[in-house]
Amino acid sequence: MQEVADKFVRVRLIRVDPLDLNLFDFDYDLTFMVFFLDADGKVYARYGQRDGDSPDSRQSLAGLRYTMESVLKMHEAEKKEYAARIDENPRYIRDVPGSPRRGCYHCHNVKETLNADLRRSGKWERDSVWRYPLPENLGFGLEVDRGNVIKSVREQSPAGALGLKPGDVVRRLNKVPVHSMADAQLGLDRAPKTGTIELAWQRGDTLMKGELTLPEGWRKSDLSWRPSMQGWVPEPKLYGKDLTAAEKKELGLEPKQLAFRQKMTVPRQALDAGVKPGDVILGFDDRRLEMDVDDFVYHVRANYLVGDKVTINIVRDGQRMNLPMTLSR
Repeated sequence: MQEVADKFVRVRLIRVDPLDLNLFDFDYDLTFMVFFLDADGKVYARYGQRDGDSPDSRQSLAGLRYTMESVLKMHEAEKKEYAARIDENPRYIRDVPGSPRRGCYHCHNVKETLNADLRRSGKWERDSVWRYPLPENLGFGLEVDRGNVIKSVREQSPAGALGLKPGDVVRRLNKVPVHSMADAQLGLDRAPKTGTIELAWQRGDTLMKGELTLPEGWRKSDLSWRPSMQGWVPEPKLYGKDLTAAEKKELGLEPKQLAFRQKMTVPRQALDAGVKPGDVILGFDDRRLEMDVDDFVYHVRANYLVGDKVTINIVRDGQRMNLPMTLSR
């Protein structure tokens, strides 16, 4: 690693407030991000990514080295490719209304401030919460140690329909050169809500191109880990003890099916929806879930937003009932 790192001029940036946000454009909810730039300040690539399961499961020292070596090859190439800026004009967090004029600023606070500015200017949309989607949202996974190499392809997905295969090397996604998973996420972040984006990949010695279809709702992902989005993460307002296999059988339920008995304390919102102590909770919206009550809490936090309207499915005195409720914090 050291011999590769020594080929770069390394600079550690610990403050966001003096930086041009249109140059250092990344997922501000992350705690670690590496930028690779040339001497003119043009960005070759980025490295740094995570998901809702773990802050480290999508990055490794081997993956960082792979990205560094890929960037060096690009730097030495006759024709160089860069990740284009969103705007050539500089933008600083201190110039955004509502931001502090001095002092260190946490990265996720940058995201919160930018989101507040969108709301203030009337440009905020509900879909604005879904940022930096994972490639899996479109049906392909990337290797951790080789961040532009396809690890898996889901058959019934946009990636499967395009004909991608494990081992293919993603070269460009939505006009962003891809050296790492972070580059792929940047390309996806800049993609529209629906439509298509161009994908270029290499299979052996052949460079291939195609259009990746973006279905409705493709950007949706787990927000529960994002500090800047905690105001959008709901609580189910329901909790209790899981039913035993015998209790489930008596109610005609499957052994692995979600079913828990609401505890004696019922939060006000659930109480107003009609939930009573002792009700058997089966979930929301007639979706059969195979999980326990703790997984259900995480499921709600990861798959719904504050303000979503749901139907609580319950069993009371042997009778199935549906109760409407709007999710909140």
